Amino acid sequence: MMTTRRRTLRSFLTAILALAILPLFAGAASALDNGRCVDCHGDRGIPGWSPAEKASNVAPGGTKAQRHFGGNFPGMSLYVDPEAYKFSVHADLSCTDCHADLKDLPHKAGLKPVDCSGCHSREAAAYAKSNHVVSFDGKPIDDPPRCVDCHGAHAVPRSSVSTSPVYFRNIAATCTRCHGSKEITAARNIAIPGAARMYAGSVHNRAIVDLGLNKSASCVDCHGAHNMKDRRDPSSSINKTNLPATCGRCHFGVYALYKDSVHGTALAHGVPDAPNCADCHGEHDVRAIRDPGFPNVSIAASSCPTCHAAEKLTARYGVPVDKVRGYQQSFHGLSARLGDKTVANCASCHGDHAIYPSSDPRSTVYPKNLPVTCGKCHPGATANFASGNIHVGPGGTGGRIKYWVERLYIWMIVVVIGGMIVHNGFDYFRKMQALYRRRRQWKQPAYERLNRSERTQHILTLSTFFTLVVTGFALKFKWSVPLLSDETNVALRGGGHRVAAVFMIATGVYHVFYAVFTARGRGQVWRMIPRWKDAEDIVGTIRYFLGLADRKPKFDRFSYVEKAEYLALVWGTIVMVVTGFLLWFQNVALKHIPMWGLDVATIVHFYEAILATLAIIVWHLYYVFVNPDFAPMSFTWIDGKLSRHDMEHEHAIELEEIDAYARRGETPPPDATRIAPEEE
Repeated sequence: MMTTRRRTLRSFLTAILALAILPLFAGAASALDNGRCVDCHGDRGIPGWSPAEKASNVAPGGTKAQRHFGGNFPGMSLYVDPEAYKFSVHADLSCTDCHADLKDLPHKAGLKPVDCSGCHSREAAAYAKSNHVVSFDGKPIDDPPRCVDCHGAHAVPRSSVSTSPVYFRNIAATCTRCHGSKEITAARNIAIPGAARMYAGSVHNRAIVDLGLNKSASCVDCHGAHNMKDRRDPSSSINKTNLPATCGRCHFGVYALYKDSVHGTALAHGVPDAPNCADCHGEHDVRAIRDPGFPNVSIAASSCPTCHAAEKLTARYGVPVDKVRGYQQSFHGLSARLGDKTVANCASCHGDHAIYPSSDPRSTVYPKNLPVTCGKCHPGATANFASGNIHVGPGGTGGRIKYWVERLYIWMIVVVIGGMIVHNGFDYFRKMQALYRRRRQWKQPAYERLNRSERTQHILTLSTFFTLVVTGFALKFKWSVPLLSDETNVALRGGGHRVAAVFMIATGVYHVFYAVFTARGRGQVWRMIPRWKDAEDIVGTIRYFLGLADRKPKFDRFSYVEKAEYLALVWGTIVMVVTGFLLWFQNVALKHIPMWGLDVATIVHFYEAILATLAIIVWHLYYVFVNPDFAPMSFTWIDGKLSRHDMEHEHAIELEEIDAYARRGETPPPDATRIAPEEE
């Protein structure tokens, strides 16, 4: 017993002595370390890195982030400002408290990285498990950022001081040093490399930077600071299931409504497709609703349809897919598409956060609540006002009646308008027939411009071209014939286009044989070759149009207009056939050309079709139907003839050539226009 008491007393005295002596040594060491360190590091002219280090931007012991930015991080300079250090959070610490491997002076270059866990054990333990240090699959991150990368090294202000890198107004800029770097985001395979840029324009950042508010979300408010987790981690604050609660820290009233809504309860029950805050508002680029750049300013056009118009999601959860389409066809939807920003959208009726099933009495679209909901825009609305199918379309109150009324009108339109078309078609046909008979009674000779073979080629080209135009644009824009099934329309669009293409190619082959193996065909092609006179004719015609000349130039067998049309037809046919076959037989094509080549073929095929269609409508059909000299229509494409009057005005040079042959009693060459026999 006595021995135990002596032993205890001896230990107590030893502890007292140690407590009295150790501070003396510590104080001496502290004074020695800080004073002598400042002698060198307090000099602004202290030598920096070695030439090799400067060349590679590698600081001694630096992280990848520091190397990327040339070591230009808070406190990473070798110079330490003694005055700034006095106001740092570590002002009462000595240099050796952090640089534990510093034993002698002068010390060796490249001290070991400082271990902050000695004092900040709780933060260090959390950070060691964070996504900055360990990936989601448990693998350690190569060369992760260290404490100094965010907090600074020597002049570390308190986080509540505005000069601190982790002050709430500065935290976004601190995170952007890495998350705004394309090199670092690519090397680390960061999921959203543009997060920093998007956050800069968000309502959260603008509230801090532009409005000067001190209550707005920064990076750490959502992601966490030291304990940042991957979004796939169930414990992460940005995990899909946890995100509403994270937003609810600031938006607690909205969160309370959302949590009890149809979306919130679905998310809580583990429904993977249930929307959370980010699905509607965005993640980093959250905008105010009144902001013109708000991505969901038209909720019915860009937000709700993301899920409610997605066929896979609606089929999975039994949600009607036609509601969005019905809204777009309704009065509200049509007004919204015309730019009306006051018309009702999805949220106006269903609510925004407190959305409940229509069978729930709390729902704004519960049948008994509809008069109140509609009454917000339509004062005095009654139950009868709100009855029916609000979204438009089949079903709802009076569904069978609406179905038959719609069908009745469709058939009425077909019968009435179809009858009008048939009636006026016969009227037009009889009048054109009478005009054609008067044409055949010319007292002057008729000149055959197109023989029977050439007229046949023209009719085949005309019919196949317009069939290709209609079916091609129907394929591109999914046009459908009313009253026919989707399967029939698909067959008409695809099959019709390909059949017309085959006939167009056959017509082209027919023309090539005609142009090569007949004397008339060879002569026609030779006359189609552009010559210097065509350029003179263009200038002369423009002068005539502007009133600078009294008459138009005289044209030969083919004017520059006809030559341009023919050469454009040849070029367009070749382009469309080549690109069309690449698209038709794409599996074979991709064995010989890269995918981008097929994309180029698609672009060329589409825009060449637009060019050709507009050229025919604006140029060719003008000369055949609208041109006052031939209105209401030139019959040459039907019977191949022109009157002498028309020849004098359109092909005066060729007419002079024909008359010269007649005076000499010679037979014109086979490619020339000839006087049509009387029996024709």
